Amino acid sequence: MALSAAQLDLRRAHVNGGAGVLVSGLAWLAAAIAFLAAGPKPAFVTLFVCGLAIAPVAGLVERFVFKASPSTTGKRLEWIAIATVPVLLGGFFIGWLGMAEAPFAAVPIVAIGVGLRYLTFPVMFGGLVFALLGAAFIAAGAVGILSLPAAPWIALGLGVMELAAGAMLVQQWRAAASRA
Repeated sequence: MALSAAQLDLRRAHVNGGAGVLVSGLAWLAAAIAFLAAGPKPAFVTLFVCGLAIAPVAGLVERFVFKASPSTTGKRLEWIAIATVPVLLGGFFIGWLGMAEAPFAAVPIVAIGVGLRYLTFPVMFGGLVFALLGAAFIAAGAVGILSLPAAPWIALGLGVMELAAGAMLVQQWRAAASRA
């Protein structure tokens, strides 16, 4: 099986990755709202809880909203997403460990973990979108750590950016489906 055929299958089954990016964007927006309303610890907890829901909610959105059928030839590439979960958990763990000393740094640290994970997604889906998302998350996390008062606004910006990227990915998926 060729890598490009497996990637095409995953793009078809996972709405070009757009459903997951949209759901993740909502999680970041929820964290930003919690950050602005109640502070860094509620934002961190919100991001963690919402983060746990991204994959199952995205799967439901793919099946019931977009009517995408499950992957076939690309199934083995889905293991990349599973294998990189420890990177996310590591970001949350490091953020949690530093919560007492630097609470405003916790969410930006998670952003770096998310960015590192996004860097593996071009192998799953092909294209540059996920590499750009990864770079943006890493850069935003670094800026958030260096400028701690900016952390809630960075979370908000990441949420908006993901919603825009997710909408673009869904649009590309629809265009590819109409051509097929």
